[in-house]
Amino acid sequence: MEPSTESETPMPGTPRLRRKVQATAVAAAAALALTSCSLFGDSGGGGGGGGEGGEADGGSITVQATNFAHIDPQSITFGMWLVQMGLLEGLVLQTPDGTDVRPGVADEWEVSEDGLTYTFHLRDGVTWSNGEPLTAADFEWTYQRLLDPARGDSGVTTGASSYQVPLGILNAEEYNTGVVTDYDEVGIEAVDDQTLEFTLAAPNPGFVMGLTYPSMLPLNPDAVEGEGDWQQPENWVGNGPYNLAAWTANSSMRLEKNPEYWDAENVALDEINVQLIEQGSITTTVPYENGEVDIQGLGEPAEITRFLADPVLSEQMYVLENSGTAYLAPLHSSNPIIEDPNIRRALNLGLGREEIAGISEMTAPASTLTSPIVPGWSEDMAAHDAMWGEDAVAEAQQLLADAGYPDGEGFPTLTILAGSDFPQLDAIIDTWETNLGIQAVKDVVEVGVYVERRYEMHDDGYVGFWYGSFSGISTWPYQVEQLWSPDMIRQAGLDGASYEQFLAVQNDEAMSPGDRTAQIEEILSTGTMPEAQAFAERVAETRETSDEAEQQEIFFDAASLREDTELLLPVAWNHVVYVAQPRVQGLEIRAQADRYYFKDLWVDDSAE
Repeated sequence: MEPSTESETPMPGTPRLRRKVQATAVAAAAALALTSCSLFGDSGGGGGGGGEGGEADGGSITVQATNFAHIDPQSITFGMWLVQMGLLEGLVLQTPDGTDVRPGVADEWEVSEDGLTYTFHLRDGVTWSNGEPLTAADFEWTYQRLLDPARGDSGVTTGASSYQVPLGILNAEEYNTGVVTDYDEVGIEAVDDQTLEFTLAAPNPGFVMGLTYPSMLPLNPDAVEGEGDWQQPENWVGNGPYNLAAWTANSSMRLEKNPEYWDAENVALDEINVQLIEQGSITTTVPYENGEVDIQGLGEPAEITRFLADPVLSEQMYVLENSGTAYLAPLHSSNPIIEDPNIRRALNLGLGREEIAGISEMTAPASTLTSPIVPGWSEDMAAHDAMWGEDAVAEAQQLLADAGYPDGEGFPTLTILAGSDFPQLDAIIDTWETNLGIQAVKDVVEVGVYVERRYEMHDDGYVGFWYGSFSGISTWPYQVEQLWSPDMIRQAGLDGASYEQFLAVQNDEAMSPGDRTAQIEEILSTGTMPEAQAFAERVAETRETSDEAEQQEIFFDAASLREDTELLLPVAWNHVVYVAQPRVQGLEIRAQADRYYFKDLWVDDSAE
């Protein structure tokens, strides 16, 4: 995703694992599991390791991961997910299936009656990998670094600060954006060495689950502020079940069991070998089928089909259904055609979603941005009763004709910007041409260029959409307030003149952070389309209630308003597929983009 990127790997994923089971069975199990979450009260024990003890201990595995330039979890890259898998550990972790939380560095916590104060108690004797005590002050220092305005605003795209605004920590966003300048006003306090307290601006039932995001992992202050590069093996100081032992840039990484980890006796594997794969590259399954790789993501449709058809290989597949939403977001251009809501509606209904999903057995046509694995999800959020099929196409054709473009005549060629080439891009182009007579072309560029280009103001010869996909925690705050957030939707809803004004303020280095934030809010609230502003205001209403059911209802309404803007067009729900050798035990795939924790795995070579 990158944790949020171009492919973008943030994508919603179902927090259920199944070895090749039928789609409906997985979806039903996911829904049942999700409705039984308990994330909001006191927590006791029930910690972690996947090691079974005895003869199951020891050994190593080799896994594949998307390449990354750094592993600082406070900046969005694929590296933050690798760190979360085993190099650092936060206050809490997700359960292996991702439906709840379990203790991590904190072994218990309490929530105040009004839902505004969370008090976490660190374990006795928990240490860094160098043997020094890990304290609540280390967490507080980490979060002050995370929220430093110099790091930039939070987000979900490559290079942005990884702080998650929906956590709702008092004055955290305000400090990050420069509106509040005194960190003491932020609702984070190390009460003593073993007690960390958070104060929220409003009740947030998703807060504890939100703490499992990589941004909330602790960093060692002395290492980060030391003379050497703290992200290199020779300088690494962590607190997770594994230490960084070796790292060859763009090639491989080796992790070794951390003997100082608080739960080391339940960490089974001695070593994790990581093969780093470039995003968008076509990976071969030959090493996996030769037994050289133990866990691998499977993305090529032909390979997925072949594995499904093989009675042996199919038993080695782990599938997360509907685990990522692929979508199209409008590019800003001096050509205003995409600003016309009827044009966007025509393009939305003219997408051949069934044909696009038909490219792979692991894709389904998407009717909304929100993943169907979120508790309380409903098709009622869709912008239209029929998002695909003959009726949808007929309506789209009529809308185009009414706008003066019968059968696409005179319609400008659209551009689809992407950071990697995907089969879905060609299918989008083909179905728009078939259904609407509209021409479109791909603009596939390097990831860094993609990130910059999708937020530029383009001339009238470059009009269209950028293609992305995201996944993340399957909670309403994350899916509605963090992914495709109010600010993102309101930016997308600005006309060309307002967007140029927005960029001018955003890039004005002479302006104070507080003034910049205030002016940007003024532009977004007054310059965007009314439906986008209504969405933002509805999301804000969730902070006014402590009732979980009422908050969920508000989020549902807000998600429906977001769909009605038709600013972001849902394309497909992608299933995430992993394959694992039979010797690998304890593997479950979760919704969050790290997918699983190394500490939960062990090997049984007799299972080969």
